[in-house]
Amino acid sequence: MTDLLQLKLKELKLDALFVSGQENVTYLTGVSGLSASEREAFLLITPDQAYLLAFSTTIGMYKQIKGFKPIEISIDYSLSQAINDVVRVQKISVLAFEKNNLSYAEYESLKNKIRAKLIPLEKIIEKYRLIKSPDEIRAIAKAAEVTDRAFTYILTRVKKGISEKELALELEFFIRKNSQGIAFSPIVAFNENSAIPHYLPSAKIKLKDNSLVLIDMGAKYANYCADLTRVVFFGTPAEKQADIFKTVTKANELAISSLAVGKTGEEIDTVARNFIQQKGFTPYKHGLGHGVGLAIHEDPRLRPYIKEILKENMLFTIEPGIYIEGFCGVRIEDVIHLTASGPMVLSKASKELTVL
Repeated sequence: MTDLLQLKLKELKLDALFVSGQENVTYLTGVSGLSASEREAFLLITPDQAYLLAFSTTIGMYKQIKGFKPIEISIDYSLSQAINDVVRVQKISVLAFEKNNLSYAEYESLKNKIRAKLIPLEKIIEKYRLIKSPDEIRAIAKAAEVTDRAFTYILTRVKKGISEKELALELEFFIRKNSQGIAFSPIVAFNENSAIPHYLPSAKIKLKDNSLVLIDMGAKYANYCADLTRVVFFGTPAEKQADIFKTVTKANELAISSLAVGKTGEEIDTVARNFIQQKGFTPYKHGLGHGVGLAIHEDPRLRPYIKEILKENMLFTIEPGIYIEGFCGVRIEDVIHLTASGPMVLSKASKELTVL
């Protein structure tokens, strides 16, 4: 992949690209750092050479990577010093950087310290990441399989009096034990809390009889993420809850069945959104789906106003929902692999109305 990127730099007549996005570093090197939220390594790629710049605490993980010349950053040799040395040796006059990754403060710092003209580039590596390779597809499928097993497991732990946080921790332990780790912190929400799409589970909220339980989770495998949301009932659901559940499940199925190469994410979103409205409910205010890969949320986006064409070997979620504040929320989410012949659902967990 570095070869393709170097050809692109030649095509754009750029001397080099500074890669700071950690998922992009992983994509090009195959190595993930200890923390997704911290910058632990950087790449500086020229049309003929690739450098890997990493801090002294993490460079040991990267030294054996073929095709990259390692440079150690330390308290005595800063990132800007390392970049300037490469700029001098490679005679770089124009250095591109990832516009969508650097903060303004980081950009200002680089501009003041680097002896080259800085040029912003938008999603140059992310465009390659849109289409998954066979190895990437297998990794996401494996992550989805572990996530399915986590859902099956957690249903055995649902009991009266358990808290949202306790269930979420049970989920996290199972996923960490059986995979590389969690793609994100699991969401467990009871009753009215399920109407908050990205909810933080509470240790104070205990499960009562006749409750709705929303579970949103994902495993990682070989650095790639899965994402799954299901809703079950602890005791008999209210009639309206059951109606909402059936509506959302049908919207999920209709959206999936309408998927095809050449359509846009907006078209698929409209299918689910219109069905929910026809049933008399207010549809979800988020997008229908998002790409999955090295990041849990990445392109493509399936939502209104996004005209991007869906292509073969894109992987993304389909997750319609209905949320009624103070009552409940239902979201049903699957990971989809879009093939030339249509959608392949990687998530296998049951979508039947389940009463525990």
